[in-house]
Amino acid sequence: MNPLNFKAHPLLTRWIDLLVEPSAHHASDFLYLLVILLASNLLWASVLPWLLRKMEGLELSSLKAYLMALPATFLYAPLILTLLQDVIGHAFVLRNRWFLVFALLVASQLLTAFYAFGLRHARSGLAIGLESGLAVSLFLLLISIPASLLMIGINVLKPFF
Repeated sequence: MNPLNFKAHPLLTRWIDLLVEPSAHHASDFLYLLVILLASNLLWASVLPWLLRKMEGLELSSLKAYLMALPATFLYAPLILTLLQDVIGHAFVLRNRWFLVFALLVASQLLTAFYAFGLRHARSGLAIGLESGLAVSLFLLLISIPASLLMIGINVLKPFF
């Protein structure tokens, strides 16, 4: 059994299932999940240019910010939704969620490298570096908490998971 699937949020369950068994699903299942993640990416994409302008003086176009925020949305949103589901339900037990917390650590490190070398200064062409990449990755992780709470709130009003 996949430890990420233990009492996972429906978004995480669908995400893992589509990645592991893509042939068992219709294209509409994949498109439904993709629409949810692409729509939720708007929050991450709106915060990223502000952060990079404050930290590094970088100016990102809306399209580039949206594309650079996609990996954070795809990695953080399902994991944070699962953790928040436990916290809201007062059911968080670390021995049941250690693997999920470890997956968040790995995701943040992967995104650190992605942002550290994927974002470059326009004039010099130099990458922003590991420290700034880690700051961007962890800030987007923090933004995942209110974004996920917003998704949970919208789901309560109009269920879509």
